[in-house]
Amino acid sequence: MSYYCARLLVVCLVSSRKPRRRNLYDYPFVVFRAANYSSAFKVALKLGKAQETRYEGSTGQSVRWAFVRVEEIKKLGQKLDGVEVGSILDRLQTKEPLRFNKRFHPERSKPFLS
Repeated sequence: MSYYCARLLVVCLVSSRKPRRRNLYDYPFVVFRAANYSSAFKVALKLGKAQETRYEGSTGQSVRWAFVRVEEIKKLGQKLDGVEVGSILDRLQTKEPLRFNKRFHPERSKPFLS
């Protein structure tokens, strides 16, 4: 069996009188083992359904996280060390313009541990 990574799409829906066009979305990346693509898709569906939840928000409105679809399935192989499981390409706005020769210091990072 190989490792697979599935990128899921989950949307946050809040009860209100008027449906919203802009909603909060989450793209969880889940890693699991499967025998082949077909079984990997079935596992991804099960893991996506497990993402669904409902609760009452701080304003008293009902909040629903709904599983929309499996966005991508990637076969990772037999080993996971150093394998990229996903990526999000985004734009970052900085206070000052970044020069081409700007030096960064990733060793000073303080990553969020979850």
